[in-house]
Amino acid sequence: YHIFKINRDGTGLTQLTDGPWNDFDPCVLPNGRLVFNSERRGGYLRCGARPDPTYTLQAMMPDGSDIIPLSYHETHEWHPSVTNDGRIVYTRWDYVDRDSDIAHHIWFCYPDGRDPRSSHGNYPEKRESRPWMEMSIRAIPGSQKFVAVSTPHHGQAYGSMVLLDQQLQEDRAMSQIKRITPDAFFPESEMASGVPHPKGKHSPLGEVYGTPWPLSEDFYICVFDPDQNNHGLTLLDSFGNRILLYRDEAIPCLD
Repeated sequence: YHIFKINRDGTGLTQLTDGPWNDFDPCVLPNGRLVFNSERRGGYLRCGARPDPTYTLQAMMPDGSDIIPLSYHETHEWHPSVTNDGRIVYTRWDYVDRDSDIAHHIWFCYPDGRDPRSSHGNYPEKRESRPWMEMSIRAIPGSQKFVAVSTPHHGQAYGSMVLLDQQLQEDRAMSQIKRITPDAFFPESEMASGVPHPKGKHSPLGEVYGTPWPLSEDFYICVFDPDQNNHGLTLLDSFGNRILLYRDEAIPCLD
């Protein structure tokens, strides 16, 4: 994968990155630079039967020059976006001295990579008591809360949508997490606990929601498909309503 930019009217398509590395998930920072994920740091996952390069945060100028690492973390990082106060929020897989499946939660750093901090989730009291992974994290406009997707460790970036509120006291479980879509349970974590599916009709993984974009604390654009085959662009609210906005019969929506 390489990173491109294009004007809103479809003109000016320009390739920004090249080479033997995968570069993806770009995001514009307040200073105009771009943060993205890349394999340029080097290194490989500890587990798996095949070589699996590690990807972490990098940054570059808007024209693709001056590519520098923002993170030297030893495992994967995902989906950088910008908080309301100008920091980077992202997901980091941080399983040093802990369970390999559960520690992929919300992290923050400054736009130059300084002061990476974990906020919650890496040390649950009981591993089945909360999501194992929080991905596609975005700040909610005008709020200190974040939207995310509870996803499986052994799966894709789809699952059940949640609201993260770090103003609440952490209890090493669900105190800072509110379910937005209780119709879909937390993939893998609730399966591991033996909890039956709320409606008994979705597949065991429950990877039905993805890539939420918050409009407010109550309204979101996301992708959704209860059968996990062809996710369509959907308007969702916190009251249980869904409106399909667009679905291509041949190509699922993603972002």
